Amino acid sequence: MDPIDLELKNALSRTQPIPATELASLNRRIVETYARKQKGFFRLMTAYLGAMTLLILILFAMFHATTDLKQCLLLGIIILILFEGTVLMKLWYWTMHGKIATVREIKLLQLAIAELKTPRSAAQAEAAASFPDETSLEPSVTPRPSSPRTWPRILTIPVWLLAVAGLVYFGWLQGPSEPRHVTPYFEKTVSPANGEPGREWQQTFEVAEPRQRFYPRLLAASKTARVWISVGAEGQEPVYVGPVETGARISFGHPTPGRYIVKGRVEQANGTVTLRIGGVDEVPGAPSVGRHFFLMLSAALTIALPLVWLQSRWLRRIDPELEQELEK
Repeated sequence: MDPIDLELKNALSRTQPIPATELASLNRRIVETYARKQKGFFRLMTAYLGAMTLLILILFAMFHATTDLKQCLLLGIIILILFEGTVLMKLWYWTMHGKIATVREIKLLQLAIAELKTPRSAAQAEAAASFPDETSLEPSVTPRPSSPRTWPRILTIPVWLLAVAGLVYFGWLQGPSEPRHVTPYFEKTVSPANGEPGREWQQTFEVAEPRQRFYPRLLAASKTARVWISVGAEGQEPVYVGPVETGARISFGHPTPGRYIVKGRVEQANGTVTLRIGGVDEVPGAPSVGRHFFLMLSAALTIALPLVWLQSRWLRRIDPELEQELEK
């Protein structure tokens, strides 16, 4: 049996007047004990949600960085399971918070019953007058003035600003799905006058700096432009034969120093098109996990920090006892 339950049981069975100091001490211990329990559940929920959010971000980064269909499905299922886990955790926390608050009020009511059962002396009546009136409209706990800004609160503002800056930098300025440090190998511009659809052309280019992958890009005014190409080293089979469309991110082969032959044919174009072939070390369309992770972490912090602050303020306003404990 909990010590507070034992003290309340003894108080209810007493026939002698209970001293006012003992009543006040027991009242304070009840409030502090259950507020401490609520604070413990609040910290557990915060740690759990933080860990789940970090894990979901990592899985999202892996989801966007992979090109395997089975792995994408597996990661998507795991992400949904973790998301449902966070929802269930919130429901469990709200249930436990309400349960603890209800049990606390029951204990305070038992203490009030124990006080009313015993005869009251003049000194007892005078001391009882100092207790707050539960029937009045005034709150049972006097609101405390706002505490001065501590270093965690001050640190939250620059962290949030850095998160916003990271979201803008990685998401808008950098574009995590675009390759970096492209080494140019070949460029050809075909205009309607000399490259009408169906006409083939052939050129050569040199690869002096080896990279991991060839990276072709088609630049055109029309979003539906398409060029068929064949790229291969002299005297060898082509490493790629297929179309290149505007906006598509494809890669092929392994650029090694030497001479390469490009054969091309404009299949669809409404104007001048420019074909560029370069070399990259990162496969376009499958950027690094780290780059996606930092992008989504910035987005999560940008949204999560204000929501956490608002939720914390709401929780403290509806439960003054918990607010006093959290302020400690």
